[in-house]
Amino acid sequence: MTTSPSSSTQPALWQSIAILMSAIGIVGSNSLLLSPLVLAVGSEVDANPSEVMQAASAYGLGVAAAALTLAPLGDRIGAGRLLRYALLVLALGLAASSAAPGLWGLITAQVLCGLAGGAALPSIYTLAAVIAPRGREARVVGLVLTGWTLSMVLGVSLSAWLADLAGWRLVYLALAGLAALLWLSSARMGRMASGLGSQASSPLTALRVPGMRRGLLASSLLMLSFYATYFFTGAHVTLTLGLSTAQAGLLPLFYGIGFGLAVLFDPLLDRLGLARATPPVFVLIALTYLGMLATSADYLLLLIFSLIWGIFQHLGLNLLVARLTILDPGQRGAIMGLYSTITYLCVFTAPFVGGLIFPLWGLMGCLALSALLCLFEAVEAAVSLRHLPRSEVRNSAVPDAPA
Repeated sequence: MTTSPSSSTQPALWQSIAILMSAIGIVGSNSLLLSPLVLAVGSEVDANPSEVMQAASAYGLGVAAAALTLAPLGDRIGAGRLLRYALLVLALGLAASSAAPGLWGLITAQVLCGLAGGAALPSIYTLAAVIAPRGREARVVGLVLTGWTLSMVLGVSLSAWLADLAGWRLVYLALAGLAALLWLSSARMGRMASGLGSQASSPLTALRVPGMRRGLLASSLLMLSFYATYFFTGAHVTLTLGLSTAQAGLLPLFYGIGFGLAVLFDPLLDRLGLARATPPVFVLIALTYLGMLATSADYLLLLIFSLIWGIFQHLGLNLLVARLTILDPGQRGAIMGLYSTITYLCVFTAPFVGGLIFPLWGLMGCLALSALLCLFEAVEAAVSLRHLPRSEVRNSAVPDAPA
């Protein structure tokens, strides 16, 4: 039997959205932070850039491990409670990163942050599904997903500025303070989504959910297509076009702005429904990659297409989260844990795949691969989602939270 707290004990919808959005922002900021700080960190911990980036790899492995093993706990103890535990551990990990005496101290601290992030992200996606009123699912999930824009546009940019002004250790300390503040602010969310699972969940039980394997295939196609191109945009701008690192940094900035602007289009997903919206959105993502391919020699047009890329990637991610969260509400934690694991496996794999293509065909080869993967997913979605029940075809994200 499922239980949930009464509405009087839950925070207002806008408060819940702000907390979940901010949580993604902090997790995302930490995951992107080491790249611009690599020289400053290396000079203090006596390590070269490649050694410093081992901390980023350790973070990614921590996320993947926790998403696979810890995320299912949310189905038993409640996603809100697991999120609060994760935020507390994240605050400790960020504080430890700030105080790290050397490289191995930083790596250990980032593993702790990764474990927290791997537990937090599936809980955030689960709670976004739980709090969304019927008929407004895509809008709520879309607003929560704009936390990634906060991390790309504000978190990394402001952190780089703060590091220049006061040192990289203060950056991690500030993020630790924000995580602790968010933990305090989320006290009432700890009661949400409690007891949703009627039985213990695990990655194995989640894999047996009908539609799960195809959902993970869709996840891998979207994420691999994204990272196979994203990781090589900077190299294209600096090496192929001969422009500066600062100019290369504008591409992810424009992408992040587009990702945030896409919330204006999320209500359209609610009206169209999951089955009708997914195939055309993936076709649009593929066409965006082809547009970038055709204009790859023109920096200004690349910036414009990066904005468009962010918009359609946001819509695709929104639909993907919707597709996974409707599969089995009682195992959302385990399901979204598998999704996060797939995502970080794609983060790990994409540099190797793109590394084979980029030296031969440059960014155009990466863009062609990304377009092909998205077209394949558009076909897969058209075949898989046509069998959805009529009610799920109409509502693009998730059913109401249990009463």
